[in-house]
Amino acid sequence: MTQTAIIVGAGLGGLSAARGLEAAGWQVRVLEAAPQVRALGAGISITENGLSALDELGVGDAVRERAVRSLPEGIYTDQGSPLQEDFHADSSAVHAIHRGTLHEILRGDREVETGMRVVSATDASGGARASVTIEHGAADPDSTDARSERERRADRVRGTKLGRRIHRVLEPGDDPIDRKAERRASRDQVRAVRDARFETLEADLVIGADGIDSAVRKALWPKARTDYSGATTWLGVVQAEADSPAGPRMYLGRGAEFGMEPIDGGRVYWWGMALARMGGHAEDEIAAAQRQFDDWAPEVRDHIAATSQAGIIRRDLWSLATRLRSYHRPGVVLVGDAAHAMLPTLGQGGNSAFEDAATLGILLEDHSLEQALVEYDRERVERTQRFMAVAERIARTNTRMRSPLLVAARNGLLNLTPALATEIAGDWMLAWRSPRHTS
Repeated sequence: MTQTAIIVGAGLGGLSAARGLEAAGWQVRVLEAAPQVRALGAGISITENGLSALDELGVGDAVRERAVRSLPEGIYTDQGSPLQEDFHADSSAVHAIHRGTLHEILRGDREVETGMRVVSATDASGGARASVTIEHGAADPDSTDARSERERRADRVRGTKLGRRIHRVLEPGDDPIDRKAERRASRDQVRAVRDARFETLEADLVIGADGIDSAVRKALWPKARTDYSGATTWLGVVQAEADSPAGPRMYLGRGAEFGMEPIDGGRVYWWGMALARMGGHAEDEIAAAQRQFDDWAPEVRDHIAATSQAGIIRRDLWSLATRLRSYHRPGVVLVGDAAHAMLPTLGQGGNSAFEDAATLGILLEDHSLEQALVEYDRERVERTQRFMAVAERIARTNTRMRSPLLVAARNGLLNLTPALATEIAGDWMLAWRSPRHTS
């Protein structure tokens, strides 16, 4: 009998997991809370390990065809002076692509069930099947389902009042009022509204791919907590300029960093991180980014200025503060940010999600479900949590460093460290091996 899976979340991790499981012969449903499937963010750098995982998922060549392959151009000061240059190792090359393009490749012609906001999940302990509870019409306040839900709530209130508070006048020939029957009718009406609003779906496996605020994780790992990094980031995509880089380039300043790289469509993806209060937003985010980087290198300012107001994204940077000992429960598993949300300073959030998806699919081909989930932990927990730790360490060195003396010391150390040494130090990260090739 074909085994079934419900994947919560239609982002890059969820769509990758769907490909992995289908290749293993599973029947898959992908649920998305939003009213429409869309890719969040701007660009993404796919490193060697992520590309190897995408090969396992059957889309590596399609990504190579659309993405821009380049070697890092190095690290610079905020004024544009070089700190570390000359990256030459093939393993350091990245394939940079717009998230929308990658999302399109991963989705293909897949059906995604939208407007399916998961509010709870249960595992398969006690002999029951794993399940998720969804709330209809909760994602879009203007959807038909949401409007119907508001009408049902109003009817419920009216029904309660009619059942318990309004004493109608008896006309001649009317039957006596049965107050108990009216109260029962009111309770039945409330129950009917609840049943119409919520639905429980069961499967052999539930995959939580619903990001850092995962409803699946909150239901089954309730003690796990997230943490604000102290920094915000602006993201933008512009057409390539005369001073645009040919490969990934990073600038480091005091309490801030800026990066950019070429992506598909003759475009450049840029990002700027800076220390900021949580939840801060501006009416004009272009102006806010310009204020933050107003004295940086000219090319930094040029790329921000070339961005349209509709084309800039701002979001605070969070990570999963709790290191989970296991990424699975009976019949439930977490992938991507739901399991190990890390800061973007290492550039491995998306790549590790591709590894998760490929690993899970391969293990489910060759093992029982229970054994596959045990092996998944062995393959993924230690590696991804090392990513999390390194990303946090880089954030402390780059974005959070404000002291002029410490910034000067950091820059001096980078200036003395050959790019080759950095490449060698990162080899462990790029050397992901498929479970097919491990003994």
